[in-house]
Amino acid sequence: MPVRMTVQWFVPSGESVSIVAALHALMVSVRMDPGCNGCHLTTDMGEHAGLSYTEEWMAEDDLKRRLRSERFSKLAELMERATEKPKIEFALPGGVHGIEYAESVRGGGAP
Repeated sequence: MPVRMTVQWFVPSGESVSIVAALHALMVSVRMDPGCNGCHLTTDMGEHAGLSYTEEWMAEDDLKRRLRSERFSKLAELMERATEKPKIEFALPGGVHGIEYAESVRGGGAP
């Protein structure tokens, strides 16, 4: 069963162009990773720019490898520019999890 990571956050409108460009560059490299089924980015412009970024993976082990990668650290840096706390969701065969899943995987735990 495919797995999915979705991140939603808002950034200042003035920073949206550079953040979207960084996300597009990240998506190009992520799509070449083994097990990646695809990446999607949508934006909603307003007082703040709303970003919704999704990655789909063939298996949970592929997603875990992604979470431990340097490229995930780059995504986390972009999320730090949010105007409010980002919402992150991991859709896995065993259910839906939040940020604690990524923290556990990156910390060496076994969710």
